[in-house]
Amino acid sequence: MPSVWNPEGRTDFEADEGPLPEVIRRFAEAYPVMRRRLLDAAGEPLLYVNVCVGDELIPRHLRRDTVVPAGATVTIIAPMAGG
Repeated sequence: MPSVWNPEGRTDFEADEGPLPEVIRRFAEAYPVMRRRLLDAAGEPLLYVNVCVGDELIPRHLRRDTVVPAGATVTIIAPMAGG
């Protein structure tokens, strides 16, 4: 989690295992300051935010089917744009 996304500058948080979209939703509920960066208006995880589970970057089309195992590290990578 990028430290600039959090007013406290934290980058590490605890989360439960489960389907990746649910893990992201529960995290956004527990830390409301992160909601607008992770979820759209309907509460669905934003697709342009990159997500890794362990050392594996999860492609957008596989996120709904990805399960986060107990003890895994989920890394949120801020989107970048420009040229």
